[in-house]
Amino acid sequence: MTTAPVINAALARRILDAALAQAAQLNVAVAVSVVDAGGNLLTTARADGATFWATTVATHKAVTAAGLGVPTNDFGKVAAGDPVLLATMAAQPGFALLPGGIPIFANGAIAGAIGVAGGTRGEDQPVAEAGVEAANGG
Repeated sequence: MTTAPVINAALARRILDAALAQAAQLNVAVAVSVVDAGGNLLTTARADGATFWATTVATHKAVTAAGLGVPTNDFGKVAAGDPVLLATMAAQPGFALLPGGIPIFANGAIAGAIGVAGGTRGEDQPVAEAGVEAANGG
């Protein structure tokens, strides 16, 4: 029997801290959320100056990435040939297709995901990527 990969509290915090450090380096105020494979919130933080809604959007991005198993900015490309699928998924509460949600894998299985919101499309994605890199030991 194999066990599903887990993001524990220490790893979730390391992911969060790496993402917030990248955001600070880019001088962008964001919120970061980390969820487990089931979309349950493990940790979240909103940087000074980030908008009040950024935490909610970051969590939605993380949940979407964990549920789909693909980065949020890639799902539109995946579903481009299926407008019914795209419309159905986009109508789900809390579904986010904006860049900044990335699944985190361990041993080939989804362990969780990170979501980042508050910056531009071009800012949220690299901040999330920094969190994923930290999850992978980087």
